[in-house]
Amino acid sequence: MKYQDYYSNVANKISPYQWEEGIPSNALRFDTNTLPFPPSCLPEFFKKIKNDCPINDYNDPKYSKLKYLVADCEKVEPNMISITNSGDEAIDVLAKTFFNPGDNFLVTPPSYEMFTLQCLINNGNLIESPLLDKTYDVNYKDIIEKSRSKKIKIIFLCNPNNPTGTVIKINTIEEIINKSGSIVVVDEVYREFYGKSSVQLLKKYNNLVILRSFSKFGAIAGVRVGYLISNPDLTLKFENIRLPLGVGYLSCKLAEYVLKYDKAGMRKQIEMIKLERKKLSEEFSKIGFTVLPSYANFLLVKIGKNAEKICGKLKQKGIIIRDRSKKKYLEGCVRITVKSNKENMFLIKAIKEVLNEEEKKII
Repeated sequence: MKYQDYYSNVANKISPYQWEEGIPSNALRFDTNTLPFPPSCLPEFFKKIKNDCPINDYNDPKYSKLKYLVADCEKVEPNMISITNSGDEAIDVLAKTFFNPGDNFLVTPPSYEMFTLQCLINNGNLIESPLLDKTYDVNYKDIIEKSRSKKIKIIFLCNPNNPTGTVIKINTIEEIINKSGSIVVVDEVYREFYGKSSVQLLKKYNNLVILRSFSKFGAIAGVRVGYLISNPDLTLKFENIRLPLGVGYLSCKLAEYVLKYDKAGMRKQIEMIKLERKKLSEEFSKIGFTVLPSYANFLLVKIGKNAEKICGKLKQKGIIIRDRSKKKYLEGCVRITVKSNKENMFLIKAIKEVLNEEEKKII
């Protein structure tokens, strides 16, 4: 097959990542899993950058200072860090590093859709090992069996998982790493809301890669900075593959500043989200919705057959939640970002109003 034909076929069988369209600028968004407040150090950063901003020149292509700061936070060596333009570019780098045309990759749906999109674009062949019904636990025996029988090149594990908020036990992850013979990528973008990490397993296994992003814990989703953690040999491969200047100067400097000066602010906001997550879950349960226990900064809520209609009614009120109700494995479900107490209570009030309106129509 000619490469033009191959990419034409790929383009025809994938759908782009779906974002809500037609959203007014003043809408209250519960669909993006971003934090409610930007970093507390932001005013000081702008003051500093105003007097020292060589934006006319290129940044350090190795991101040396940022690597050092990330490595210090992760308790690893700087030569185990590869900085990327967001976690999404990191997935692209992984696919370009490991795939030959037709190589298999494995995902555990429902999970982060960019794993599949980026890998299909980069010649990968999709193999699925769906999460178990009701609990949304990984079927680790099925993953290990398929990794061997189908010669899986990369296994993607999301921990905590997006969109379910569920987690995989560290010993289960280790068993998959140990027995699969595949490159195992553990997406830990939401790790701070869970509190556990697979980083310590890097000392034992050379086939483990951890994916991270500043979008959630750093509250700087808009600047698009991510990174990969792996053994130095794999990191060198990623460094050879990634764009040499993919992360802009301002993005890089803000990421540095957040790690250096806003650790207390990050911890405070994360603890607030964990507290609000519990409150919001209780409020949804009182309404009568089924809420999946979450270890991330969002909740998967089963509304039922009226999910799409309720999402539409909320949108009319200027509130956006993530409608997943038509997706396989997520029928009747919506994903809702945990925000500040004021915003969360505003959402609960609006949902109750919508439900009352619908009940009156029936009567």
